[in-house]
Amino acid sequence: MRCFKLPLSPGVLAGAVAGLLAASPVLATPECRDDALGTARTLEVPFAQGPVGRASYGRTLPLARGEVVLTFDDGPLPRRTHAVLDALRAECVKATFFVIGSMVAQFPDTLRRTAAEGHTVATHTWSHRYLDRVRSQAVRRDQINGGLAAARTVLAGDEAALSPFFRFPGLGHSPALDRYAAAQRLVPFSIDVDGDDWKRIAPAAVMERVLRRLDAAGRGIILLHDIQPRTVAILPELLRALKTRGYRVVHVVPAQADTQAALAVLDAPRARPIRLALDRLGTRMAARPPAGERQRVAEEAPLLLRAGLFEEEPAPPPPAPAPRNQSRSDGEVRLALVADAPGPARPAASAGPAPRAGWSGFVVVGVAPAANGFRSVAAADAPRTR
Repeated sequence: MRCFKLPLSPGVLAGAVAGLLAASPVLATPECRDDALGTARTLEVPFAQGPVGRASYGRTLPLARGEVVLTFDDGPLPRRTHAVLDALRAECVKATFFVIGSMVAQFPDTLRRTAAEGHTVATHTWSHRYLDRVRSQAVRRDQINGGLAAARTVLAGDEAALSPFFRFPGLGHSPALDRYAAAQRLVPFSIDVDGDDWKRIAPAAVMERVLRRLDAAGRGIILLHDIQPRTVAILPELLRALKTRGYRVVHVVPAQADTQAALAVLDAPRARPIRLALDRLGTRMAARPPAGERQRVAEEAPLLLRAGLFEEEPAPPPPAPAPRNQSRSDGEVRLALVADAPGPARPAASAGPAPRAGWSGFVVVGVAPAANGFRSVAAADAPRTR
């Protein structure tokens, strides 16, 4: 068994370590145990490889039987992503994280830890819009480029962890979307094995589906989500099961020239909310406070709704009286989910209502106090009093 580390320049490594002091209590890289799963080999995936993943493209990476690539979508999210990183670290395993730009803007330190521990950072749009359902080319462009722009803002452009790998939300793609991704020098990644951890099933069911489908395929790209509690619950056991069954983990990395080519043609997002978020992120990264002063966002707070947050296009002026808690443009309703900022009246650990079925396309993108007009999902559903 061998373990691999990606090289980081001294300056980048120093910055990454400083940023991670508050993110994880244990930072030293452990020696691989003799019984750890480990990383069997590193596979460079060049741009010329083209799109991969049988679920969408009918072909996958050049993997031998028994070889698997671990991928995680939709983060970073504190606590859950850190738990995933801890499990991978305990087994000396390297994975690929397809991150959401708006999540990166909220939790850059979690992304920095991901990169510093040698994992590959790929992108998954700005806010998880299902692009095959979006008509606006401007929205498609900003979604695809916003994710990479956010990751580049947090990580150094020449950092080995940053990659041009890209995954369409919901695996929804089209020939036009694939052509645009190619023009942006991105490598679309689909999947071979879906763990269904985003569904409302028990953790044991996720475990069973991953192993059963992997046994049937014999090899391939596994899809999980580092923001899902089911994944956090089963990952240590899943890694041990992969070891027991004789599977070997392959760490996919980009050709460094391909990453630079993608950054060179990066089409900066033009939608004002995304630009403002990226500007704030850039300012935050340029003036980082001491590690001890950083505050974490409670990820388990209730989900709240507010209209117009992170809209891709300007909404028309609201008619009188004031509109209800939503915003409409071109017949679409755009809502963003945010986490309530903890305060004296609401402990940070208080549990909130779970997202309802069909809301998997929304992500938590920010924090705000309820006093500013935010209402919990439960309160939004309650009858209005007159």
